[in-house]
Amino acid sequence: MSSGGLRIYCGRTRFRDQCITSKSIQSWKFSAVTAEFGQMDFEGLIDLIYEAAVLPELWPSVLDHLAEIAGAQGSVLITSDLQAHRWINSASLDQVMSDFATGGWGRANQRTVKLLSARHAGFVLEEDVYTPEEVEEDVLIRDFLRPRGLGWGVATAFPLSTGDTLIFSIERRFADGPVPRAATHALDLVRPHLGRAALLSARLKLERAYASVQTLELLGLPAAILGSGGRLQYRNGAFAGLVPQVVRDQRERIALVHPGGDALLADALLAQAGASARSIAVPAGDAHPAMVMHLLPMRGSAQDVFGGGTRLMVATPVMPRPVPGTELLSGLFDLTAAEARIARGIADGATLALLAAQQKVGVETIRSQVKAVFAKTGVTRQVDLARLISGFSLIR
Repeated sequence: MSSGGLRIYCGRTRFRDQCITSKSIQSWKFSAVTAEFGQMDFEGLIDLIYEAAVLPELWPSVLDHLAEIAGAQGSVLITSDLQAHRWINSASLDQVMSDFATGGWGRANQRTVKLLSARHAGFVLEEDVYTPEEVEEDVLIRDFLRPRGLGWGVATAFPLSTGDTLIFSIERRFADGPVPRAATHALDLVRPHLGRAALLSARLKLERAYASVQTLELLGLPAAILGSGGRLQYRNGAFAGLVPQVVRDQRERIALVHPGGDALLADALLAQAGASARSIAVPAGDAHPAMVMHLLPMRGSAQDVFGGGTRLMVATPVMPRPVPGTELLSGLFDLTAAEARIARGIADGATLALLAAQQKVGVETIRSQVKAVFAKTGVTRQVDLARLISGFSLIR
């Protein structure tokens, strides 16, 4: 909205409405930059940056403008924890970023490491963090970017409250030579606004996640938000009641007290945040019933780059009740239809021989399916599986 020519951008946060105005922007003196970069509308760009803070679909347009300043092909906005990457990019880099993802080039990305090691509050060029020899030897530059016509760039980084790092990387064609130093001065003029807007986008993303968790508490469900690598970011009151009997809030990642369940959780957390949902059985204890921990990806638009790789963890108590059907068992534990039939049969007290006869297969086939069910539920004995499915406490 605007007031007397003053543009105001607002976003709802957990504690209050927060607004950013362009008042300070109007006092900026761009005469030297305009002389260097012609008719570039820097004030319009800064207004667009703050609009993108609350309308994330505008970020690609911001990236295109940044690329224009550097005389580059396009730009990428990356969230990185040095193990996983999420990004938004200019449309001109769609194929490049698709190749980056499918080829596993994130593992060879030393540019990000170099950028972070510089600890520079501004945009940096290759010459700022590489020697000429290192540029030629860098695997990502030599084997990925240059074969695609790129190879020069300029970038800057911002730390996020989620523990991730937000990186603006502008990619220039190799044939056009290095990004001019003057371009970094121009980019540094807008850099503070990029940082503020990106942090506000991340904050608004988390606020929507907080609202989801609080809604689940109204339904009586313990729930928490996990950030990059499985670190606990936020939990509702019901989930807090599970600490430390069921879950441990460790510095590296959240953990389950039960060893079998925690091994399954560790495997799930190693997967990308956008991977499919996982369900993990938790045995009953003296002070809590048996339950299932559901790990759910918080999917959305491409602008999930600001979500810090967030995942939702929801605990569902398993109360004494008739043995559930195979369809429900499949959903709870990610079982195949055949595995769900075996699990339900064991809960009903059927022997392996009886199950083999019912399914018209050999006993060894049933044994193999039982092992698969054990792996997916985190138990190691048929009696534990039967009690879990039936809703009774497990014997540890």
